[in-house]
Amino acid sequence: MALTSALLPADLRGNPWFHFGLAIRIAAVLLLVPDLQSDGYTPFMVRALSAPGLDPWTGFLNQTGYPPDFFAGPVMLLVQAPFVGLGMLAGSLAGNAAAGAQVALGATLLMVDYLLLRALRRLHQGAEGHVLCIYWLSPIVLFITYWYGDTDVVPALLMVLGLLLLKQGMTARAGIVFGLAIGAKLVMIALLPFLAVFLWTHRRHRDRLPRFLVGSLATILLLLGPPLLFSPALHQMLLHNPKLLLVSPGMVSILDIDVAVGAGHKLYLMPLVYLLGLYGAWTVGRMSFSLLSIVLGVAFLVVLLLTPSAVGWYLWLVPFLVAYRLRAERRGMLLVLAFSAAFVLHKLIMTPMPGLPLLGLESGAMPFLLGDAEADLRLSSLLFSMLTALGMVLALTMLRRGLEENDFFGLSQHPVAIGIAGDSGTGKDTLALSLAGLFAEGAVTGISGDDYHLFERRGKLWQAFTHLDPRANDLEGFTRDALSLIEWRPIHCRHYDHATGLFTPPRRIQASDVVMVTGLHALYPPQLRERLDLAAYLDMDEALRRFFKIRRDVRQRGHAMEKVLASIERRMPDFEAFIRPQRDHADVVFSLLPADPELIRNPDYLGPVPLKLRVRIRSAVNIDRLARLLIALCGTQVDVTQAVGHRMAELVIDGSDVQAEDIQLTAQQMVPHLEELLARRPNWQAGMTGIMQLIILLQLAELRPKRR
Repeated sequence: MALTSALLPADLRGNPWFHFGLAIRIAAVLLLVPDLQSDGYTPFMVRALSAPGLDPWTGFLNQTGYPPDFFAGPVMLLVQAPFVGLGMLAGSLAGNAAAGAQVALGATLLMVDYLLLRALRRLHQGAEGHVLCIYWLSPIVLFITYWYGDTDVVPALLMVLGLLLLKQGMTARAGIVFGLAIGAKLVMIALLPFLAVFLWTHRRHRDRLPRFLVGSLATILLLLGPPLLFSPALHQMLLHNPKLLLVSPGMVSILDIDVAVGAGHKLYLMPLVYLLGLYGAWTVGRMSFSLLSIVLGVAFLVVLLLTPSAVGWYLWLVPFLVAYRLRAERRGMLLVLAFSAAFVLHKLIMTPMPGLPLLGLESGAMPFLLGDAEADLRLSSLLFSMLTALGMVLALTMLRRGLEENDFFGLSQHPVAIGIAGDSGTGKDTLALSLAGLFAEGAVTGISGDDYHLFERRGKLWQAFTHLDPRANDLEGFTRDALSLIEWRPIHCRHYDHATGLFTPPRRIQASDVVMVTGLHALYPPQLRERLDLAAYLDMDEALRRFFKIRRDVRQRGHAMEKVLASIERRMPDFEAFIRPQRDHADVVFSLLPADPELIRNPDYLGPVPLKLRVRIRSAVNIDRLARLLIALCGTQVDVTQAVGHRMAELVIDGSDVQAEDIQLTAQQMVPHLEELLARRPNWQAGMTGIMQLIILLQLAELRPKRR
């Protein structure tokens, strides 16, 4: 029972559409004998298994006197060999080994076809029912695999498994699986440059690009190197038809589609279009996984439209049509159906009909032709023109849809810019560091207002101004450098060392995906505020702020208690004049309150301080849902005051014991396209810091697309 559940999930066991598609497949395997299999694949497999060896191609040549007229890659042989061998054995007992091998080959393709359905359902979790209808009943899949008899479902399965591993972050394994796909069908190598562009332009994956390439290239060399180097049959195949590795029998090489440009030179269209498509993928920049699927689908579609390609190649397009139809509107769904119908109609005329032994029909006939050569050519050309037109419209529609949905946070346009302002000791650096822990390593650039103080602690003006006074800071340079980082330009900046009160030599700061602008005056310059995607202000209960500032400056920075208290009093007028007004420009205001005011009355207390968090949110579209999830998933107490007019909505959250795992689960429920922004393993914090991480990301998802 457990094995049955693993092989056939419950939703498939009771689904009539699944059983309908399965019945069609079983009937086709038992009744139809495709010409491509009876004349090509089956004889080759029978001879290869009858006399096993490391070089089945040369074995076929020695037995028949001519090399096979197609290149079945090693992986294709390994996939088909077990079932075909059993079929040969069963057929031999019945007196016809070839017939047994033929049925077994069909059963192998049926098994791979079902595994491809399962892989697509896994790739598109949450839409399993739609995947079933779109893929399992696809006319393209049924025609190519069971009527025409091509085996391209094998590399298609490996391709989808590679994409699934890539989506799950297992990049090295994905490279190996893509290498296996190329070992099944050499032309799959056209995928590798697009996948490399995806990994390189996406900072979350860039560090894994070498492992992907090593895995794929090593697998390719291991599988294809020995046959191509040491097989006499393959050498003879290449000498007589060097284009054979690129196409199937009877098809024209991609290098035969050209335009004469004078002086005997030719312009090969397919390589030109392929390179332009690769350049287009590069210029898009950071691609989401959904756009990667669209780009690969469009690339395949362009190859199919611009070359008289093998029929089986169209099956590689189906997984990407599934991904598109899951997001497409009704018009897009009808377009895919029309394209599929045009494909089947055109190929019915252009390909031989499979044999039907029970009715005494041999394979190879073309009963759908009109009988007149000119009329047949006209009908075929009309259907091909229709197929090409629908394919071009489909490619453009898919690409437009993919680009519209791509890069939700707009990281290809400019970095995410987060400003965090507040008084000294309110936790700006703590919040900035916690946010940096959510993003990929190297993806965050930080710029601190402290580094733009005009004088050091021992300077003569130290007693004349506090650092809260804008005149004591180079706010022009601070703004200029922050805007440079937002425009992807590097800067050189010195660092203010709080331990010594001195500046360090300037250092180069490189722009990255996220620019964190923190400081006393992060929201003070208007031109900087306008470029921030999210402005946060950190406030704090006055008694709590004094407690934390004393603990930091006395315990961590070694300042005298008297000087710290005097500094607090001296800075208060500047705080009221220059720092607190920035709160009015913030999208979100965090105010920390002590849950137990008695604890902070003792300045020597070093233990944890239970906190409550008051949050004021300007854009409060999802505030009720946020409150419900914080209560349900995080176990917090939440009081909500809805926004009135243009005022901020307010939440008061009591839950210092919130676990990081609960915060992560809430974020996955609340924040769309979260995987595009965060590291593969983001460092979520527990307690109030984690809640602030969550709210910052929620506000980014709400505000960033609008401000772009």
